[in-house]
Amino acid sequence: MVLEFISVYFRRNKRLIFDNFNLKLRKSQIIILIGDNGVGKSSLLDIAAGILKPEKGTIKINKTPLEELGSHKKEKFTYIPHKDSLKDYLTVEENLTNWLSLLESDISKNEFYESLKFFNLHKISQNQVINLSHGQRKKVSLTKLLLSKTKLWLLDEPFNGLDSSSANKCKALIHNHIKNNGSIILSSHINFELKASKKIFIKKPKKNDKQKSFKFNSWDDI
Repeated sequence: MVLEFISVYFRRNKRLIFDNFNLKLRKSQIIILIGDNGVGKSSLLDIAAGILKPEKGTIKINKTPLEELGSHKKEKFTYIPHKDSLKDYLTVEENLTNWLSLLESDISKNEFYESLKFFNLHKISQNQVINLSHGQRKKVSLTKLLLSKTKLWLLDEPFNGLDSSSANKCKALIHNHIKNNGSIILSSHINFELKASKKIFIKKPKKNDKQKSFKFNSWDDI
């Protein structure tokens, strides 16, 4: 099992978000979390990444509890949040090289510059991020996936801000990752189609209502 949420209970600002929430993601699977803004999609991904901690429940990555991974988390998954963590006054190239240094990732210069070409960022690699559009900033963040060697991707609204051409490239990137035995859980506030994916519709829980449990045993379930 690549990623598991086991009986997760989480409140935000005293409001119940998840009650006894269960989910299992296997190798070569895509799960799309769909729901209105504010229902907890980003919170769920933040919990998976260890940024937020639930009051109850367990999160496991490759059968190991998240809290036991420690500094090894960066070797297990790549998280691209909705709000980018780019440094405004660094260039595109500097932002990505700094990110690689934090990961202690061994990427050749040729591989690095070829990755920049995927979203046509090689043309603006020396531009400061503060001067980029929202869509360009999104493409800088998504380029981290091309430089990542992890099998699990956590993606919060990856298509937000992308034009149709860039969105198609992002879909190709996702499908290629699945072909290479990767696994992805991503969120979206709109209902869209992505080949070979399972959709989970998240809603605000009502009083005495519990979020549904999700378990996928094989591709026949999808």
